[in-house]
Amino acid sequence: MTVLRRIFILGIAVFGVALPLHANLLQNGSFEIGNFVPPSHDSMLLWPSATDITGWTVINGGLAWDGALNPYGLSASDGSFFLDLTGDHDNVPYGGVEQTIATTVGVQYQISLDLGTDPTYDSSVPVSIIVNAGSATTTFTSTPTVPNKWDFFSFDFTATSSITTISLIGDLSQPEEYIGLDNVTVEIVSVPEPSTLALFAGSGLLALVGWRRSRKA
Repeated sequence: MTVLRRIFILGIAVFGVALPLHANLLQNGSFEIGNFVPPSHDSMLLWPSATDITGWTVINGGLAWDGALNPYGLSASDGSFFLDLTGDHDNVPYGGVEQTIATTVGVQYQISLDLGTDPTYDSSVPVSIIVNAGSATTTFTSTPTVPNKWDFFSFDFTATSSITTISLIGDLSQPEEYIGLDNVTVEIVSVPEPSTLALFAGSGLLALVGWRRSRKA
């Protein structure tokens, strides 16, 4: 393998790491695909361990996977489908979902989501979603003020493993009827600047050239 070919492969590897910037690392972040077979009313109840939503596993408690024709006067923030983490039991434990993604140790990522509320169902009580990304955790909270309200939230975390489990769980201090979840994303916050990549590639070239000369000697 020639030195130039080695450098070309090295460059592809480096730029391959940079490509996921602004790309959602989660599969099916808006819950649009899967085995959606509602018994009626375009709303499907799922329980812990269910994997009907492509890419996701239901955890913690039951939830409702709702389509555009649901009878509750609610609609998705992105696409046609969304989750109601209160399910139809409307009490603790509330439902959640999780998904495991590949990450790079030391790289910073951002997780974002839309949290849905509606005073028709939440009685103006603050509604929360607990978000876990590996060992990092935070809670997003919204107070319902208008029907079908969606609020955007995000936070950054640094990966400590080559894989990271993302989980999102409904949280309320009292029985309520609606915790909406939609449009979940995980993206790389930053990647090396082009100058850094050039320096890295240049260093690799010098190392390979030196290695080749030492072999000739």
